[in-house]
Amino acid sequence: MPVVRTVALRLTKTPDDAQDAAQVALLEILRSAQTYRGEGAIRGWAARIAMRRIARWNTRHSTAAREVAASERAQPVTTMSTVVVDALPRPLDAYLAELSEPQRTALVLRHSMGCTIPEIAEITQSPVPTVKSRIQKALARVRQAIRRDTRFGGLEAEA
Repeated sequence: MPVVRTVALRLTKTPDDAQDAAQVALLEILRSAQTYRGEGAIRGWAARIAMRRIARWNTRHSTAAREVAASERAQPVTTMSTVVVDALPRPLDAYLAELSEPQRTALVLRHSMGCTIPEIAEITQSPVPTVKSRIQKALARVRQAIRRDTRFGGLEAEA
């Protein structure tokens, strides 16, 4: 369950969504238990199933209202260096919330969960070139937003 919760918190936008997605992923893991061959660590096996299922859940449950709520209630991603995260003008999750769902999912899977490009392609059921493009565009948008906020002292442009 801790692995599933961690994956859910990183891939969803709100804690409520994370709970819902974690339950769905846990059910998928239980249904798939008979396919576990014991060749690798069970944590890794469960994490892969959870990532796939939660990515699909995100695709089905993404709405504009959830994006607004996410910017207000987002939890910080804890795997990045706290020195880098603390130096940002706004919380990291605020930048991630500005990305489209496919871009955010690809970026989080790659840089927070450590998935390879082919693994992300399999999890999101997208072609490898699409995954690469999503990650590149997401990184560019986050960098651009950080530069913008740095120039304006961390305040979002409201005008």
